[in-house]
Amino acid sequence: MIQKRVTYCLAVIALIAMTACSNDDTPTIDPPATGAIIDPSVGGPEQPNQVFIDLSKESQTSVARNSWDLGFYTGADFRVILNNSASTLARSIDKNDLNDVTAADTAGFGAQLNIDAIFGALFGPPPAWLFSAATWSDDPSGDLTKTAIAEVSATADDNQVYIVNRGKNPNGSPRGWMKIRALRSSNGYTLQYAEINATDYQELTIAKNDEVDFVPVSFDNGIISTVPEKNEWDFTFTIFTSLLPVSTDISIPYAIRDYILINANRVEVAMVEITAGTTYEDFAIGGIGALDFSTEVATIGSGWRNVAQPGSNIETGIKDDIFYVVKDAGGNYYKLRFTRLVDAQSGERGNPQFQYDLLEE
Repeated sequence: MIQKRVTYCLAVIALIAMTACSNDDTPTIDPPATGAIIDPSVGGPEQPNQVFIDLSKESQTSVARNSWDLGFYTGADFRVILNNSASTLARSIDKNDLNDVTAADTAGFGAQLNIDAIFGALFGPPPAWLFSAATWSDDPSGDLTKTAIAEVSATADDNQVYIVNRGKNPNGSPRGWMKIRALRSSNGYTLQYAEINATDYQELTIAKNDEVDFVPVSFDNGIISTVPEKNEWDFTFTIFTSLLPVSTDISIPYAIRDYILINANRVEVAMVEITAGTTYEDFAIGGIGALDFSTEVATIGSGWRNVAQPGSNIETGIKDDIFYVVKDAGGNYYKLRFTRLVDAQSGERGNPQFQYDLLEE
C-alpha cells in the first residue's frame, strides 16, 4: 500500500537533521511573505496553464498543461499517472509487445477513450461498452493504487501495452493517440512509446528524482523540467478531470474548469464560513484551533466559486461567504480569500484572483 505521507515525513526528518547541526551549518531561512494579492496566470477562458502557487515566497509558476503526457512516481512504488488536466485517458490491451499492436487492436476506442464521446453516450441507448469498460482515468482522489495504468511490475512480461488518448489541447483540438508500455529499470523506468500503426518504437529512460513527486514526460519532448520541485508550491490552479457517477455501476470522466488542487503531502487547508462573528478581516491566529484541516487534494477544488446553471439565479463568480486557512510545509498559517473569477469587463472565466495574509502571534 502506498504511503501518501512518505514525502511529508521525509521533509520532517530532514528538518530535524538540520536543527541538530552546528550554527555554522544551519542555512539561512528567509522569512515568509506576509501576504499579497495574486492574479494567477491561467491564461483566460481556455485556461491553457497550470499555475503553481507558493504563498511563503509570494510566487507563481505557470506550466502549459499540454506540455506533458505522463507522470512517473518517484517514491518507493512504481506508478504512472496520466495528464489529468488534458483529459488524457488510457486502456490496456492483452499484448506486451508494441510492435504487435496495430489500429485493429483499437477498434471502438475512438468512443471509449474520448471524454466527449463518453459523455455523449449518455444521451441515447447506452452502448454495452459503457457498462463494461475498464478504468479510463486515474482516481481523482490521488489514490495511487487506483491509476488507469497498473503498477509497473518487476516482471517485464507482466507489463501490458496501453492505448493512450492524449486528450485535448486548450483550444479543443485532439492531441492524438499513442501506444505505450512502461517497464522498471535499475533506478526508475523505461518507457516504450510509438504511434498506433508504427512498426518500431522509441525508448526513454526515466530516473527517479527526489526533488519531485512525479517526473513529467512528454511524448514529443521527453522529460519536462518546468514543473516546480515538490517543496516549492502549496496549490495549483488547473483544469481537472474528475469522475461523475451516473448510476450505481458507472462513473464517467468529465473536465472541470477553475479547479484547485493542494500539495496534499505538505499542505493542510480548512474552510471558514463567514458569519457575524467570523470575518476575513477579523480572523486571527487564535482561531485556528477550532478549524478542521484537511489534506485531501480537492479540499478547495471548485468549492470556491459558483457557475451559473440554466434555470437558476446563481451568477458565475466567487463564493463570498467563505474563506480558507492554509498551513504550509513551513508551519506558516495564511488566511486566503478569492476575490475574482471572471474578468470585470469581458465577463470571461479564467481570470482568478485571491488575497492572502500571514497569521502571526
